Amino acid sequence: MLFQTEFEVISMPLWVFAWIFLVIGIIALIILMIYAKYGREFSMKFSIIIIAIISISLAFSVHFFLLNSGLIF
Repeated sequence: MLFQTEFEVISMPLWVFAWIFLVIGIIALIILMIYAKYGREFSMKFSIIIIAIISISLAFSVHFFLLNSGLIF
């Protein structure tokens, strides 16, 4: 459990958004890995879009988790 003071309260919407973005990022990563392994044609545009979705989703997820824990303001 995170150490919370009496003034720091875990924000439920931030917690939910963090988990949603984490799941989206992981699903996109799995899609990219499956596409890279079994895809018939290699599409650079599709790969770039998926990599952007992965990085943005995971970055928002980490940001929201850190906001929730009080490590960043």
